[in-house]
Amino acid sequence: MQFFTGVMLALCLALPANADGASDRATRLAIAQDYVEATMQDMDIQDFIRQLWQPMVQQMEATRQPLSPDQVNQIEQLFSDELTAPLMAVMRKQDAIMADLMTLEELTALRDFYMSVNGRAVMEKMPQLAQIQQPMISAVLQEKMPVMMPKIEAITTAPKQ
Repeated sequence: MQFFTGVMLALCLALPANADGASDRATRLAIAQDYVEATMQDMDIQDFIRQLWQPMVQQMEATRQPLSPDQVNQIEQLFSDELTAPLMAVMRKQDAIMADLMTLEELTALRDFYMSVNGRAVMEKMPQLAQIQQPMISAVLQEKMPVMMPKIEAITTAPKQ
């Protein structure tokens, strides 16, 4: 009986903490939803998708043969057709992830920053920054992969310890 009473007391003490935690998560989720909704309104999903296929096309042209404008258009259309809806769905789910990862203060600061004139201007330029950096990152990978691949192969084929 004493054990049962102890368990019940522990549960009673834990429930308000869980309720507060759920309430706090609901608040974080609401703020994350505000942020995601605002960013989705400003987002050019086709520009984002373009950043995914353009490096591939550039690599193909650099290592094989040039592609015709029609071939490039077909690749762009394929990526758009196949990725627009799934990527939008992924982006719409980020509110729950953000609510789990960030504190209320962090989410509020992010939302408030994005909603400010300068914050929105900065965030709208981030895809351009990524697009400018992508060829640099690809160049680093192209340079380093021939050095890294034999090492990766040695690691993965070595006897397990």
